[in-house]
Amino acid sequence: MDAFQVHKINKDKIFNFIMSLRDSDSSFVLQKKFNQSTLMSSAFSLLTLELIGCIESLNSQAYVNPFLQNQDKASGLIIDPKLIFEKSSLEDPEKNYIHYQTTAFSLSAIDALGYTPKYSFAFLDYFRDKKNINKYFEDIDWSNPWHESNKIMFLLQFFSYELIRLKDESARKYIDQILDLLDKYQDSNTGLWGTQYGASSFSAMAAGYHFLMFYQHFNREIRFKQLVVESVCDLQMKDGLFHPFGGGGACEDMDAIDVLVKSMSENESKPLRCLERSHFALTNNFNSDGGFCWAKRPTFPLFFGLGYLNPLANLFSYDMCKWVIKNNILGSFIPFLREKSTYSYSNWNQMKYDIGLSDSWSTWFRLLSIATIEDKIPSLKQHNIDFKFRSLPSIGCM
Repeated sequence: MDAFQVHKINKDKIFNFIMSLRDSDSSFVLQKKFNQSTLMSSAFSLLTLELIGCIESLNSQAYVNPFLQNQDKASGLIIDPKLIFEKSSLEDPEKNYIHYQTTAFSLSAIDALGYTPKYSFAFLDYFRDKKNINKYFEDIDWSNPWHESNKIMFLLQFFSYELIRLKDESARKYIDQILDLLDKYQDSNTGLWGTQYGASSFSAMAAGYHFLMFYQHFNREIRFKQLVVESVCDLQMKDGLFHPFGGGGACEDMDAIDVLVKSMSENESKPLRCLERSHFALTNNFNSDGGFCWAKRPTFPLFFGLGYLNPLANLFSYDMCKWVIKNNILGSFIPFLREKSTYSYSNWNQMKYDIGLSDSWSTWFRLLSIATIEDKIPSLKQHNIDFKFRSLPSIGCM
């Protein structure tokens, strides 16, 4: 079984895996098993190629056209042709979540290929008003910070793009206002966002990842750094990764690792040990096909996630406790209760993937995790890749 065999990370293998996902029309499927291509799945492959320094080998014009051709002229949103776009309530990132998300990843892919979108971001006009930004933050459900933070990240990415690539200085004041508001909503007891509203530290940690890339890029001080580090270190499982089911999770591991790197002091021993353990686990998860999967779950997860069951521990939350009991304890004996092997990215049935098989999203994020650790601890590198992070503040930047 491939899960138990170690394969050394190799640039050519990764390149060949990503190119094996290519469709005939210069798009990429998310995973071979389901053979579904979307603008986002194509963006994930292209951004993986950028990360490993191979995107220049492509015919950029051919690969950028699907993104440019699907930008809505009136709103500026990039709309996947497999989705319905009602062109209403553009100021509502929840209603238009999938379109904001598609636009964010498409924008990164367009930028990686050396192009710019045709049309301005008219959908952002509602947020070009400080009162409206304040109103938006007042309505955020901080008990669900993982989901809510994505929408804030999209707004920050779009304004950052306008500021940096389009030289629109007016965007700076909106970025500053959003970061000021994030300071206001940060929990002074954990250093995370949402724990004071009942969110688990697991969910709140993921939210922090979506914010701290902008703190770092714009030289904003991250408050309560030591608390952040302690909160994230507490989430690490015995396998060196961060998912309570064992075997990690492409998103969750990257979130935790990036937050640690951005919050820790230079030679802080505890987070350094955490990062070293994660690096070992991540590199040992490389598959023979040249990709990474979402997670390689243990067959008997009974002893994972036990910290979530202690009501006196910082990890504890009622929802996480139920989640771990169902999957790890009961699920060890009644497999039907465990998580399903098929996920749908962003809950969209056009982006299904088997979590135990290599896919482009997991390959990108696992490599980002490795690159982030090696940027902090260069001595861990044992491969032939010179990683190239995104130069704009967005997912994929350092």
